[in-house]
Amino acid sequence: MRRTLPKAPILLASLPLFLTACGGTATSDAGSEASAEATPHGYIAGAQENAEPQKGLFTLNRKNGEAQLMSLLDDETVDAGTFGAVNDVAQDGRYAFLTTGDAVEVFDTGAWTVEHGDHDHYYSAEPGSVGTIELPGAGTVAGDGKQVAVFSDSEGYASLYTHEDLDAGEITEKGRITTTPHDGLVVPYQDHFLASVPADGTTATSAANGVEVRTADDETVLPAQSCPGLSSHAKTRVGVVFACTDGALLITEDDGEFSAEHIPYPTENPTNNSAEPATALEHRPGSNELAGTAGDAGVWHLNVSDRRWTLLKTPVPAISASAVGDEQRVLAVGVDGSLLSLDPETGELLAQTALLEPAEEGNPPQLRIDTSRAYVSDPAASKVHEVDYADNLRVARTFEVPAADLMLETGL
Repeated sequence: MRRTLPKAPILLASLPLFLTACGGTATSDAGSEASAEATPHGYIAGAQENAEPQKGLFTLNRKNGEAQLMSLLDDETVDAGTFGAVNDVAQDGRYAFLTTGDAVEVFDTGAWTVEHGDHDHYYSAEPGSVGTIELPGAGTVAGDGKQVAVFSDSEGYASLYTHEDLDAGEITEKGRITTTPHDGLVVPYQDHFLASVPADGTTATSAANGVEVRTADDETVLPAQSCPGLSSHAKTRVGVVFACTDGALLITEDDGEFSAEHIPYPTENPTNNSAEPATALEHRPGSNELAGTAGDAGVWHLNVSDRRWTLLKTPVPAISASAVGDEQRVLAVGVDGSLLSLDPETGELLAQTALLEPAEEGNPPQLRIDTSRAYVSDPAASKVHEVDYADNLRVARTFEVPAADLMLETGL
């Protein structure tokens, strides 16, 4: 592994643009339309288009915020800066958002994918800091590839930002979605905003108890839908899913109309009494299947398309879990450090391998999954393992990094 210090650009903006023409090339006509028509298909100013995803890993030291970017194409690593103690990290395509108390640091990872009908475009640009969002009680950050909402637990509102501004290197608040102070979030979705609301109380520690849909002008178009103990969310192709203590709340949109559907946990499973609700739902980006730990009972799998939960028993309690999707596999890390592969339909244990040392309390390993590989962080050893989950959990590569407390896969 090559490591470059100090920070150096992975990809130089000055490189000639490599533009792939797919779906036809614009033709030249005289007059005022000539300039627009001459713009190649998929062109983005300031970015380089590539023939394949520019996949990488963004890893962080939770205590001091030292961050690194590593290309999965050539293993080259560069420093990404130091941000101070980081409470959490979120991702919305091109950008990483590092929550550090009363601020959110916005970092351009310099690699992203854009869906374009029946094909994708893969872009890269020079990575680097975009700037800082100052917000008291900064908590959950959520985005949809066009807009980003940063929720303030103490103030009870979300500040809104656009990718268009971030692409231009600007951080400008474009609006607010207001509820009341609580441990909540606001999720951009279909040009609207899904805002959590508390059951009662107006303190930053009050739990979220439901979700309502707002317009960009902060007007309610779908009243509060029950979601007791709301703890996390995940975006799927079906809609946005919220984890609740009694199951999941699914918000969907059809021709401008929003609907809510409750997906309860099964009540007839004989091991259900010992299963705890999933507090985090993880998945491969783009899939409609989610997974989360179920305490000592195993792992929950949620098929959003079928509106169905399945409890998958594990030989050891799981501390991290995520779903590959397409009815393939659910991956989980056990308390003993083993990596597990489970059939999401039958619960059969497909494979198990000793991979990590037992995790330290409060710093569990993280799982990131793409279409062919899974990345498993090993915070105790400062390593990341690249796993071929379709090949009996074979470890393809292991990367040594300065820290692996928090991890994102970039370029997707």
